[in-house]
Amino acid sequence: MTKKDTEVIIIGAGLSGLACGKRLAEAGHPFLILEADNRIGGRIKTDEVDGFQLDHGFQVLQTSYPEVRKQLDLKRLNLHYFAPGAIFRINGRFHRIADPFRLPRHIPSTLTAPIGSFRDRLRIIQLAIKLGNTSVSDIFTASDQPTSEFLKEEGFSETMINRFFRPFYATASLDPDIKSSSRVFKYLFRIFTAGQAALPANGMAEIPKQLSETIPSKQIRLNSRVESLIDGGVKLQSGEEIHAPQVVIATEGPQAERLLKSTESTGSVGEYCFYFATENAPLNDSFLVLNGEDQGLISSLTIPTNIAAQYAPDGMSLVSVVVLRSSKEDEQTLKQAVISELTDWFGSEVANWHHLPTYYIPHALPRQVPPLADPTVSRLPPGKGIYLCGEHGSVPGNQWALLSGIQVANQVMTAAGLIQN
Repeated sequence: MTKKDTEVIIIGAGLSGLACGKRLAEAGHPFLILEADNRIGGRIKTDEVDGFQLDHGFQVLQTSYPEVRKQLDLKRLNLHYFAPGAIFRINGRFHRIADPFRLPRHIPSTLTAPIGSFRDRLRIIQLAIKLGNTSVSDIFTASDQPTSEFLKEEGFSETMINRFFRPFYATASLDPDIKSSSRVFKYLFRIFTAGQAALPANGMAEIPKQLSETIPSKQIRLNSRVESLIDGGVKLQSGEEIHAPQVVIATEGPQAERLLKSTESTGSVGEYCFYFATENAPLNDSFLVLNGEDQGLISSLTIPTNIAAQYAPDGMSLVSVVVLRSSKEDEQTLKQAVISELTDWFGSEVANWHHLPTYYIPHALPRQVPPLADPTVSRLPPGKGIYLCGEHGSVPGNQWALLSGIQVANQVMTAAGLIQN
């Protein structure tokens, strides 16, 4: 008889692994989550440093994601919301561009910002209406192409593409060249124009924490890195073997490819996130700040304390700066270059800012090369008794991490005869 320690092993305690475990726990199906790190959350983590809450990289919760609303108690997260729109840095000045329906007081600045023609602005409204009336299924079954080509076909000017869409996509998909899947762009644009971006008062780590509440603590093992898959289970880095007839891989893309011994890679994009403390916030808005220039290191800047004051001690502000980088660089040199650029943006006051920890996230998001698979359809298992969930090979965002975890949990239970096809 084959040895069996549990029915299902889930590798990874990020959102997809936790969503899978939550679904199995609700059904009473035995499982064990193995997490290499010393805490749950995957990329969604929050550190407390000197009274400041530091999320690992720029992260927000889009409340209009259907699976987010289904799997999370948003009220308990005590959400605080970004303003619907963004501040664009163009030609050395800041320009506020807001949703005219939700923030009509910013209509003058929105109309006069140097992002493109009046016709471009009309096309944005038309695109938002069109995508809002398009089903998610239709978005992901439509023809796919690089987003830059899609925007040109929609009639947007080069100025609009470079000053508005490029910084937007550099932040939403970490793709400043806007070559990623037009399916991803259309879905994200639909979500951003219709929904709200928010931060939990106690940091983004509250999201995986809430997901894990229905999972018994004994069914999550931390500091347990899986070295390899073996017949009927996994082998840990420690040499321990754990056996189960079904194994779910819910890791980042590179780790999933390593475990599956895949010769193909979807690739990842990375980022640096620099944090600074200051007594005086450089801006008083709750907008995200985007770099609409055709130069500079900074991709985006956020002042989390303008959204949720809990991110810093009383009387202090927190500034978060994102720089896109696919490989690790000399942090000190990069920091000095970022400070120099911030000084150009905000003046000599930056010299009084105090540098807090910097985070380098090598696999911040998977690359989204077209054509991209339809994420609403369950993926075929890569092997007998092996299942795969997570954003890689799918669409970036909490929606798809959560949905893929639920989809795989249902596949697992179908294979075990607990639910019907």
